[in-house]
Parts: sequence; structure tokens; C-alpha cells
Amino acid sequence: MKITTQIIKDLKPCEDRLDNFLEHYPDFKGDHEDFLSLDRITHKDKLWVTLRLMERVDVEVFAIDCAVSAYASASAAYAASAAYYAAYAAAYAASAAYYAADAAASAAYAAYAAYAAAANAAYYAEKERQLDAICYLINESEKEQNENNNTDY
Repeated sequence: MKITTQIIKDLKPCEDRLDNFLEHYPDFKGDHEDFLSLDRITHKDKLWVTLRLMERVDVEVFAIDCAVSAYASASAAYAASAAYYAAYAAAYAASAAYYAADAAASAAYAAYAAYAAAANAAYYAEKERQLDAICYLINESEKEQNENNNTDY
């Protein structure tokens, strides 16, 4: 998939997003992988442009992939959150032994800090995974189109 500044203009993005793109990449010409690796536009803008240029079936596959990934992330977050609340509840249950409760509360806060750090890392990893998935879908679609073009008589 080729992407150029003119193609992006033709998509009619909002003015401030287009202005930002033109400020940093006024004469951009490249493929989808070049575009997705640009570092001066947001992840959201990369998705906005690329998804409008992809085949509908590939967009649908990407949407399903994102939904499955979100479900998996939510399940992991729920488990980590449950562990935090269980540790915190244990701290209150152990209130008869103040020092034990204090230690349990510290452990609960440490578990929450680890959960927050993991969630942050997962957020950035998911953004990268999304871009990788889009590249894969586009590459496979283009490969299939090329194969179909080569078999036409």
C-alpha cells in the first residue's frame, strides 16, 4: 500500500492533524510500513489513515483482533486487580496484629504499583502489536492480490 501526502489530504483529516503531518512530513511518499514507523504523528492518527486505506475485510479482521486483545488484557487486569484487593482485604482482616496488617498493606501497595507498571507496559506493547497486525494484514492482502494478478489469463 502506497501512502503519499496527497492521499492523506484526500482522506480529509481534521485541520490540526493534517497541519501537524504537513509540518513534519510535507512530501511523504512511502509504503504502509514507512508510514506506521513515523514518530511525529500519534498512534491514533496512524490508525485513522491506515484503516481508511485498507480493504474492508482486513479492517474487520483487525477489529476482531483488537477486541480479542482487549478481552485478554481486561482479564489480566481483572486478575491483578483482584490480587491487589485480596491483599488489601487481608491487611484489614489482620488488623489485630498491627505489624502484620501494616506489612500486608505495604505488600498490597507494592502489588498495585506492579500492576500499574505492568498495565502501562502492556498499553505500549499493545500499540506496537496493533501496528504489527496492520502491517501483516496489508502484506498478506497485497501478496494475495499479486498472486491473483499472476494467475489471471
